[in-house]
Amino acid sequence: MIGRDQFAYKEGSNTTDALITCLHHWLKWLDEGAESVRVISFDYKKAFDSVSHNIICEKLKTLEINSYTINWIISFLANRKQRVVVDGIETVCVDINKGVPQGTVLDPFLFSLMVNDIKPMDAQNNLLVKFADDITTSVPVKSGSDSAEVESIQNWPEANQMTLNLSKTWEMVL
Repeated sequence: MIGRDQFAYKEGSNTTDALITCLHHWLKWLDEGAESVRVISFDYKKAFDSVSHNIICEKLKTLEINSYTINWIISFLANRKQRVVVDGIETVCVDINKGVPQGTVLDPFLFSLMVNDIKPMDAQNNLLVKFADDITTSVPVKSGSDSAEVESIQNWPEANQMTLNLSKTWEMVL
């Protein structure tokens, strides 16, 4: 069974708790002799709208939950259609094979499941905070450290048919 700590972040349940968790680790690393702390916040373009149904269904099948529940969620995502109506004029219905239906109870769960396999390269020494569709990685910088952590997160979107939004992705060095 997937525990709560595998989704979102490890401590707390809101933005303030996520920020406090980050601040705690940053100050601890600096007190312990890190030269600096590299913080990178990643943003995915239209994150909730671009989740591939095929990929999320494959990830669902790996969970240790009742197969009836998995099939129910897959059925919920399957055969979705969408159309636009403006001033009584209707467009043709089109099939939707991406996106988690926003505003539903399953929305946060499905997106959390989608990004659940983004893991820190060095979980003992680095911090990865996931909150909704925001992902922030923090790495204490010492002499000779490299950027493998960042490269790992940058490679994830391609494998999962998502795109980094570079205009909203930022780096901060403390």
